[in-house]
Amino acid sequence: MIRTIFLDGQYLKVNAQIIEAFTPGVFKAKGVFETMLGQKGAVLDTDLHLKRLRAGLKILGVKSPPINPLVLKEVLRRNHLSCGRVRLMVWQAGQQTHVMMTALPLKASHKKIYRVCLIKTNRSANARLAGLKSLDYELFAQAYAQALRQGFDEALLLNRSGTIFEASRANIFWIKDKVLYTPPLSSGCLNGITRQQVLKGAGNLKIPVKEKNLTPDILKKADAVFLTNSLIGIKPVEVAIVDACPACGGACL
Repeated sequence: MIRTIFLDGQYLKVNAQIIEAFTPGVFKAKGVFETMLGQKGAVLDTDLHLKRLRAGLKILGVKSPPINPLVLKEVLRRNHLSCGRVRLMVWQAGQQTHVMMTALPLKASHKKIYRVCLIKTNRSANARLAGLKSLDYELFAQAYAQALRQGFDEALLLNRSGTIFEASRANIFWIKDKVLYTPPLSSGCLNGITRQQVLKGAGNLKIPVKEKNLTPDILKKADAVFLTNSLIGIKPVEVAIVDACPACGGACL
């Protein structure tokens, strides 16, 4: 399948293998990425995504290049997508900074509830790249693939301290006794765009909100659990407190 991408100021027609080679977790470079929802010709929350992208580049010491948000819409249009997954990547190679934008069809999930499992990782809560949408994404890509192999829809990730900091592609929330909880940024989670919007919306509705470290025991007792990201929005989950990698105790990531 031929797709149109934007790379360093040019629109190029490339095959699926090229796009796959530049997938975060496969393509390794010093840089960051953002994944946005394209809907009805618009790319949602572009300003928030660009703000986070620029903040990430600053942390990495990469000079932020000029980015025209209208190009994101144009990539969506050139791929004839009314709804799609739009990705913006910026990375440094030598002294040069590169910008790539892609748009792919969004695979709609008809599942009302995701089944998720737990996967242990060796990630530290204060890891240097914690909180960044870094192209150093291999841990998350592997966890997601591992969960799918075991028949789940997502993986909840435990850090080195044994607390769940996020899912492989989403933030996690839970409700207990009419209070909304989510792990703090200090746990190593990404400050997701939808996470920010849920917290703001809950505040506007006077819903009690607390940030709290999440353990499997707390999760077992939750009244409800849901995941959030820019593509799935808010997705209720059914948690399976099982080890998705029994051979190694889940500590292989």
